[in-house]
Amino acid sequence: MMNDSIFSPNYTITSRIQAQIEEFERNHWLIENLLLMPQHEEWLHRDVRVSRAASTTSIEGSALDEAAVGRLAARAVGKAASEDEQDNINALQAYEFIDFLSGQADIPVDELVIRQLNRYFMATATPTLTPGSYRKGQNSVGGYEPPDQGDVPSLMRSFALWLREEGDALHPAIKSGLAHLHLLAVHPFWDGNGRTSRGLETLLLQRSSFGFKKLLSLEAALLRIKDEYFSAISLSLGNKFHDGYDATPWLEFSTSALVVCSNTLVEHTTAWHGKMRELYSIGPEAGLSSRQTDGLMYANQTGQITRAGYMEVTGVSMATASRDLADLAAKGWLTIEGKTRDRVYRPVPLEEVKGNLIRA
Repeated sequence: MMNDSIFSPNYTITSRIQAQIEEFERNHWLIENLLLMPQHEEWLHRDVRVSRAASTTSIEGSALDEAAVGRLAARAVGKAASEDEQDNINALQAYEFIDFLSGQADIPVDELVIRQLNRYFMATATPTLTPGSYRKGQNSVGGYEPPDQGDVPSLMRSFALWLREEGDALHPAIKSGLAHLHLLAVHPFWDGNGRTSRGLETLLLQRSSFGFKKLLSLEAALLRIKDEYFSAISLSLGNKFHDGYDATPWLEFSTSALVVCSNTLVEHTTAWHGKMRELYSIGPEAGLSSRQTDGLMYANQTGQITRAGYMEVTGVSMATASRDLADLAAKGWLTIEGKTRDRVYRPVPLEEVKGNLIRA
């Protein structure tokens, strides 16, 4: 049995890691200094939550893409039609929990939080998988053999001590990356360890000074480079758990992944911000009401809008939403797909609309 001494990670801050942290910090400065209206930030954040859920479950083999998960998120509560749907519903709820905890500095990130994360991700799993409880037997994943089940409680206690007492002295990119890897190394649960580890890294980043306004989707970046992700884990952990594993190869990968996802966020939000400014300038000149402009901006962000979505964004009645959307379609701002209750409105490219306005 291992003792309960505090976890002491083994790693080296290489020049590559340092350079990637500096680029990550530059991207954080750009996002923090990009002015976004609160409602627009919330729209972006909804999309990020969907991206995280879809990506983290896809890494585990789910066949649902972001569009499908987005429809799932917008749907009224109902029975899942498949295991993939249920896994994504669970993940969406887990990321809501993560976002809530991100603003609760008085709640320590400890064993209880980690176990609750797993319980959310695995909420509907068979009871034999004991969601939120440490495993009572040996398991393996991809040829990796984690520690004996008898060592899991002490390993998790020492890990939680490190999270509370030592981790704050580290750069958040290093602390969150080490936490991600070590939870994978211990593999404390029967299932859902990967999703829980990725959720833990997101939580630690959002609790830090590098929260990126809760708009960073590390999970999406990891999905795009899934093979490199798994290889980096293997490079540091090998085939069997052992004290003192070298986390350096993993940190070189994990900090590069943070650069990739923060670069994507900067590019996306900068382009979106430019489109927002242009649309809010053109809209009133084209005779659109402020609520119609809000609805169009939401449609441009998500790629579509429904009557229910318009009602949510603008706060108007069903009848007003129908009139506003019909008017936007008649004026060439939106195209219509489907009929009545299933109708979807898609934004016409802004450059095309501008050209039509000039010709008119």
